[in-house]
Amino acid sequence: MDSPQDWVSLLGQLDRQVSSGQLSPDTAALPELMSSYDVPGVSIAVGHVSGQVWAAGFGVLAGETSTPVTRSTAFAACSISKHVAAFGALLLVQAGVLDLDADIGEYLTSWRLPDREGRQGVTVRQLLAHTAGLSDTWYRGYAADRAPSLVQVLEGSGATTTPPVRRTLLPGSRFRYSGSHYSVLQQLMVDATGTPFEDLLRTLVLEPVAMADSSFDQRFPCQRPGQVAKGHHVGGTRIPAGWRTQPELAAAGLWSTPTDLLRLDLEIARAASGNSKLLARDLATQMWTPQIPGGTYGLGTELDDRPGRRRFGHTGLNVGYTCFSYVWPDSGTAVAAMTNSEDGWELLVSIRAAADRRYATTRITAAPPGDVTGRYVLHDDYPIDIAVADGQLTLAAAAQQPVALLADPDGRYRHPDLDLEVRFVRTDDQTHVLELRQEGVTQTARPATEQPE
Repeated sequence: MDSPQDWVSLLGQLDRQVSSGQLSPDTAALPELMSSYDVPGVSIAVGHVSGQVWAAGFGVLAGETSTPVTRSTAFAACSISKHVAAFGALLLVQAGVLDLDADIGEYLTSWRLPDREGRQGVTVRQLLAHTAGLSDTWYRGYAADRAPSLVQVLEGSGATTTPPVRRTLLPGSRFRYSGSHYSVLQQLMVDATGTPFEDLLRTLVLEPVAMADSSFDQRFPCQRPGQVAKGHHVGGTRIPAGWRTQPELAAAGLWSTPTDLLRLDLEIARAASGNSKLLARDLATQMWTPQIPGGTYGLGTELDDRPGRRRFGHTGLNVGYTCFSYVWPDSGTAVAAMTNSEDGWELLVSIRAAADRRYATTRITAAPPGDVTGRYVLHDDYPIDIAVADGQLTLAAAAQQPVALLADPDGRYRHPDLDLEVRFVRTDDQTHVLELRQEGVTQTARPATEQPE
């Protein structure tokens, strides 16, 4: 694993422009980015499957205090809670308490998903994968003395500020990220085991993984005076009382540290290699497998399987906090970072990009298909020339120098410096068209020979 000094150096040169995956000249040190984005505190941990961990805190617990963030400072883990809850659910599957593909109606007793014909029609797997088609919900939290119960959240009753949980899409038909899936999962796990969720996850996950500074108990931050980062709105305004209470524990209620979060991701990495004493390899592999073809979400896990960016884990945003925890399996390294600000995401993206460059360095060389070379026209006579040079496919856009494209195993190519993917699609007449994908938008360039004279 890298030495602490390596990461001190990386944090002194973070990229403000991260879309290309390459380090740009526009860099800044972590303290400068914290100041630019009004982020009072940041905590970072880097760990390896061997057990080595480096961690450090930067800044302060709250904007108006001088108490420093340390490696043991707790933050709201936001939606990384889903990642941890999913690991717990899979342990229950492994123990035979739950079945991934069973109807949730087999387990729920305290609440039922409303259905005109009395059928649930939703499985545990679909809850974990955000494919159950339930209400689109993001949880903002509550003042401690006004927080509803989980059943009230599911019903949309009492002091609840979110709509009742209903089926709004065909179950299994598509991915739609929503906290409501994990609120139902939370109630299901409680009903199936007869154990309060915070106690269940403590004995099932937190203690076995040695996440000693973590808890789903919403009283946890009050029990750690001087060791909890206070949340801040955009612009640096502190959250009244410091933080909000989340009855939706599985979706957004975990308190943790970066060191604890990466311990879980490293345990999942070990499990996927068959080296975990907690989770079986097949279940860990399913966590890292897209549940919708071509998707980017497994079972409680965000996925990026592109060469040069291959990583798995989860991100999070609660009122007052942002965070991420990822593992780069090819290097056996995990990085987690947490902030006490809603403005923290741009800073976190720069940290994650530094980790991508450090740990996801695999480059795949493939023999380029010779029959795609030639000139393509995008629009308004904007030419794109595709050629082969030194065994690599090159792209030259209008009035620009050729660049060698990086080959992905699925047949796509990537520009080495830009947020640009290239794909060649064979048409019915056996010619090719060129598809360019930039910032999520796909455009088609056709061979110049097809253009009207």
